[in-house]
Amino acid sequence: MAGFNRREFIRRGAAGAAGLGLILNGEPVAVEAASPLPKPAAPGDRVNVGFIGFGIRGNILFESARKTGQANLVEVCDCYKGHLERAKERTDGKIDVNYAQYKKLLDRKDIDAVVIATPDHWHAPLFLDAIAAGKDVYIEKPMTHRIADGQKMIDAARNANRIVQVGSQWISSSQNRIAKEMISSGKLGKVTKVMAAYNRNSSTGSWNYPIPPDLKNGVNFNWEEWLGGAPQRPFEAERVFQYRKYWDYSGGITTDLFVHLINSIHFILGARMPSSVVATGGILVRHDGRQVPDTLDALFEYPEGFHVNMASTFNAESVVGNGIHFLGTDGTLVLPLGGSSMTYAVDSHREGYSYSIDSWPVALQKKFMDVGNRREEAARKAPPRKEITAKDAADPTTLHMAEFFDCVRSRKQCGENAEVGHRAAAAGHMVNLSYVAGKKVTWDITSGRAVA
Repeated sequence: MAGFNRREFIRRGAAGAAGLGLILNGEPVAVEAASPLPKPAAPGDRVNVGFIGFGIRGNILFESARKTGQANLVEVCDCYKGHLERAKERTDGKIDVNYAQYKKLLDRKDIDAVVIATPDHWHAPLFLDAIAAGKDVYIEKPMTHRIADGQKMIDAARNANRIVQVGSQWISSSQNRIAKEMISSGKLGKVTKVMAAYNRNSSTGSWNYPIPPDLKNGVNFNWEEWLGGAPQRPFEAERVFQYRKYWDYSGGITTDLFVHLINSIHFILGARMPSSVVATGGILVRHDGRQVPDTLDALFEYPEGFHVNMASTFNAESVVGNGIHFLGTDGTLVLPLGGSSMTYAVDSHREGYSYSIDSWPVALQKKFMDVGNRREEAARKAPPRKEITAKDAADPTTLHMAEFFDCVRSRKQCGENAEVGHRAAAAGHMVNLSYVAGKKVTWDITSGRAVA
């Protein structure tokens, strides 16, 4: 992948962020944080990729892999034949398709890496089988469906010397990278609190995705294969195409939305795992047969010395509130969801003396204010807030996949390797455990387990 690798990406991002002192001088700043994507590689130099799962996210990852110009798209496997027809359409009939037999895909010696984009309950089995077959793995977030799966997956990848990239792609955006550089360089002082939210207010945003009208189990869909190791039950189309509503196949809000926020916070602040989590929530409006809450709030404590307040609801959408707010002793940085902009505000540290001494005699007030720099401290004003626009060469998913293909060839570790992906998912699972148990959950560092 000539001209593009992770170290160069970080170097350029940091170089752009290092000059951000200019944002205090009056005008918004645009930061060029990423070099262009490399020229398409020759077919013989590309990574041969197979895709397991070709639903909503699988389609997106397929197109992102194509955009990188660094992958040969070899085969797609799915339990619904309609998805396979769509894969054929996207490639003018050139790609191989595989109906519900993923092990045949893994047996192919001409496939170097696999992209796993299935429901969460299939993540660990597919990952472990892919690693055992000698494949490198790009796996959609969350990496795990259960905390206990994480260490098994880490160990398997490490022992087999396989490359892993977990798909919380925001950390590949220049927005996240510049935020990391700004905070690590001290522009916010000490960050003590983070507020994060990811809200939606639509039926499809609440995972009530449409069901294909031609769907017929046993004809063009294989329910038994899709169900896998999940509890056995009669076929229900809603559980397939709206699987995030059910505990058997998903962790709901925490593993679909919170995991993105958690991973960005970990990346930007250099954190690993929360020491404790407490959560509350419920199904307040979306009474559509779902088991997971449509509204969820969680409080995280981190041993690095900051707290996180994280929230989501599917019953209202606040454009202002969505995103991540980093609150430091010297300033605030706001990262909107899915954007390239950020807002940076410097704290004035203005002292409110007039409020607290107005009950004193006037002469005593004057005498007090004339000591030291108190009049200056009371009059101090913060510089105006500044907008930072961070320009990327491609969307974060494409950049994330480009890094994966580069690492497959170089054998360097990806930015969101199995350890990083496990920690982000485990923190999300702690939220669900607290919600279900109705009490605080702590993280045992020694055992790597959550304790309620």
